[in-house]
Formats: sequence, C-alpha cells, structure tokens
Amino acid sequence: MSVLFFGLLSLPALAANAPSSPSEVRVGVVLFDGVQIIDFAGPYEVFGNAGFGVVTLSHDGKPVTTAMGLTVTPDASFADAPPFDVLLVPGGDVGDAQKDPQVLSFIREHAAGSRHVLSVCTGAFILAGAGLLDGQQATTFTPRIDELARQFPAVNVIRDVRWADNGRIVTAAGLSSGLDAALHVVARLKGTEKAQSVALHLEYDWKPEGGFVRSRMADRHVPRSLDKAVEWPKDLAMSQEFSLGDEQQWRMRFHVTAGTTADDLLQRIAKGIASLPEWTREPGTNRWTADKEGRRVRLELDTTAGSSASDYRLDLRVATTLP
Repeated sequence: MSVLFFGLLSLPALAANAPSSPSEVRVGVVLFDGVQIIDFAGPYEVFGNAGFGVVTLSHDGKPVTTAMGLTVTPDASFADAPPFDVLLVPGGDVGDAQKDPQVLSFIREHAAGSRHVLSVCTGAFILAGAGLLDGQQATTFTPRIDELARQFPAVNVIRDVRWADNGRIVTAAGLSSGLDAALHVVARLKGTEKAQSVALHLEYDWKPEGGFVRSRMADRHVPRSLDKAVEWPKDLAMSQEFSLGDEQQWRMRFHVTAGTTADDLLQRIAKGIASLPEWTREPGTNRWTADKEGRRVRLELDTTAGSSASDYRLDLRVATTLP
C-alpha cells in the first residue's frame, strides 16, 4: 500500500502529454521563427503537468528557429490542427508574425472556437494584429507597453499587472509571467487547487493574486524620450553591464566607447533632459528631480574612468521618495 501511495505522488511528473494523448483539455501552441523559448516552454510545462494535451504548430509544420537560436520541430502544421480549448500565442521577435496573413488567419479561426486564448509577452502584438484585443484590456513585455498602446489605439493597454484577464482572452506580461497566466488559465478550467498543485510540483511560487510585476520597478521613471532628445555621438558604442533595483530605487551601468569624452557625453545628456519640461536640474550637479505618480523622483548621472578618455562607464541612478 505504501508503495502505491508514494507512487501516486509522482504522477504529475508523467502528466506532460504526447500530442496524441487523449485529454479533456486540448492546448494549441503557435510557433514561428523568432519565438521566445520561455514564452511557450513555461506554459507548456504548466499545461502538460495539469494533464492537458498540448500540440505545437507552425504554419507549414516545419521546424522553427527561436529568438535564441534553438531549433524546435512542431507537432503539426496549421492545416492539420484540430480544434483547441486553449490557444497559446507566445512572444519573441514578433515583427513578421504579427503581420503574417497565415498566422493571423489561423489565430482568428481557432480563437473563435477556443474557451481561452492566452498570449505571453510580445505575443500580445500578434493578438492585436489579428484584431482580437480591440476593446480589451491587455498587457505585454514591460519595455514595449508604450509601443503596444501606440500601434493599437483600440486596445486598452494596462501596465500595473502581471496578466490581464478579459474572461476569455488573457494576456501575460513578459517572459516568466507566462507561467503565472498559464496557471491562472488552469485555475479557470480546473480550479485553484489544481493550479496550486501544478505550481508546487514545478517548485514555482505562484501567487494567484498577481505577484511580482516588473512594470512597477523604479526604472519606469527613466524618461524613454531621452533616446530622441539627446544628440548622441555618431561613433558611440554603449553596452549595458547591469540594470537592477526595486520599486524605490534603480541602478544602471553602461560601458561606453566613443571619441566623445565622458564630460561631453554628460553635457549632451543634460541638454536632452533640459528639453523635457517635467525634469528640474539641481544647480551645479548632474541630478534632476520630477514629480511622478505622487512621488518625488530623482535621476542622477555619473561617469567612471576606464582605460582611456574614450573608454569609460556611465552610471544612471533613480530613487523615489514621498514628497
């Protein structure tokens, strides 16, 4: 009896179904060149361990190359796809996919008969391109939230969530958010206890109320318009060494190589910030303040010498306090 009992405890590990396995819930996963691995692999693990039947598809059934160079062979082509209960649209490099008539037509057709449609990360751009998010709330990968709003003004883009649920259509924020949204879909179909069981088996700290939201972090206050406001040197090469923080503070460091000196680069950036009306410079410093979302935000720039005058580090710090 004890052998049988403890054997049952391991059953979830066997739940990731082959495509032909009979299952009460069928999931179709749309793949395309440039797809992000975690966007489909994370939800695949969730749905498979929930006992759902999962089928991966590309338009011609041929292998696709992911955004990180992994080759993935799908189970079927669009033409051979059965109906699905859940349609999963992952993100990645979606520039081509969101305009591909075959991809958009397939998604529209199968979304119509699905109980749930789930996008992950920039997969929201594909759903929006198919017209499925018009009048719906939607979110996406944090650095591209503003772009989603600009490209698709009929979509009610929201920023402060890990996933957005419209009842049938669910959009997840970036990357690992797909795990949470997939668990949310499992909870919708099979109950919260089932979803929590799957999360525990995956050793994943799922928070049904939402959990970590990347778009709440303090780097949201860094003015995106600086890209266009600053007259960047034409020979500038800048790579990010780190970017980290929390909701109250953030630090970024960039390795810079350019014919322009560190002081000149700071002056160029300062001139760009001066063109942004909401920011006020503290006299004699490379610090600026602005009032945003009911908080006082301080932005500070500094440089550290490198191996030569044309090789140095640029540091950017953001801190928020109550006024």
